[in-house]
Amino acid sequence: MNVVVGKKEDRKLMTGTFSVADIFCCKCGQELGWKYVKAYDPAQKYKEGGFIIEIAKILKEY
Repeated sequence: MNVVVGKKEDRKLMTGTFSVADIFCCKCGQELGWKYVKAYDPAQKYKEGGFIIEIAKILKEY
């Protein structure tokens, strides 16, 4: 997937506090979701480097 990664910031999410960066479409600039940069809880470390794509922001062209 071709995305642009924005500035990282700390966010309190349902499973804890994470350092995340918003991700954007490289063509239109639409925000698509975020990338997990750092997990502060050791039990959540497996999420680091992972992406969350909000399905409502994905359009399929025909």
